[in-house]
Amino acid sequence: MKIIKIFNNNSIAALSDELGDIILTGSGTGFQKKIGDLVDESRIEKTYIFKEKGEKRIRRGINDIEPIYYEITSLLVSKATEQLNTQFYGEIFLAISDHIAFAIKRKKENIDLPNVVLSETKALYKKEYQLGLWIIKMIKEKTDIQLEEAEAGYIALHLVNFSTKNNAQNTSKIVNFVKDVFDIIEKTMCIKLELDSIDYARLSTHLKFLAERVFRHDIGNTIDTTENIRDMLKENIRLSLCVNRIKKLIQKKYHYTLTPDEQTYLCIHIKKNCHI
Repeated sequence: MKIIKIFNNNSIAALSDELGDIILTGSGTGFQKKIGDLVDESRIEKTYIFKEKGEKRIRRGINDIEPIYYEITSLLVSKATEQLNTQFYGEIFLAISDHIAFAIKRKKENIDLPNVVLSETKALYKKEYQLGLWIIKMIKEKTDIQLEEAEAGYIALHLVNFSTKNNAQNTSKIVNFVKDVFDIIEKTMCIKLELDSIDYARLSTHLKFLAERVFRHDIGNTIDTTENIRDMLKENIRLSLCVNRIKKLIQKKYHYTLTPDEQTYLCIHIKKNCHI
């Protein structure tokens, strides 16, 4: 393996005959090294491979990373690996470094970019969001730039997208799916969902798993095992209308038909959030 980029004393980009472009971290991996040197493999602690092959694009991205943004990203990836008990693809270094650089540039130019799915991201990916808040503090310490809370949401989605555990690659779709459903619930039921409530958290989790089934086209049991419960729930006309609207939205936009049981459980969660 040969070094193609040195970020700092403890992290480098290298070219491997077997793996192509990779990112390596470990104490002293870049210390007193220069581009073209062989990697001291005894110092390697973690290896990050790139999921997508495209050496020219990847190498250009690596070369464009400013050391300070890479250093911040490296801190985040290291902490996230431990706290989330996962590994990440090499693309995460490029994506988050680039995002931080662009966010700081926007901040300096007073350009506000609202995060329209922030509430949903906080509900669906709590641990990742907390890491996003943590790295915002690190950015402040290292650059003296205070980024907005919205950036923590974007960082959280990067952590989810580039985790090796995330095989579905549907993170953004899931977040927008949940937002679509929340919008219908609030408008139809004439309420504002309580973002910090346990019922909201349970509804969010339920919708996340429902969305995963929708995007896998995983058709569940179509036999109605909850007819009696649903009949009882139908006593509330507004609640029935709400579920009906959600069913039509999912059918039209996502080409998935909610099973009777899925409609029932959705009813129950909405009912709890509306305190009815």
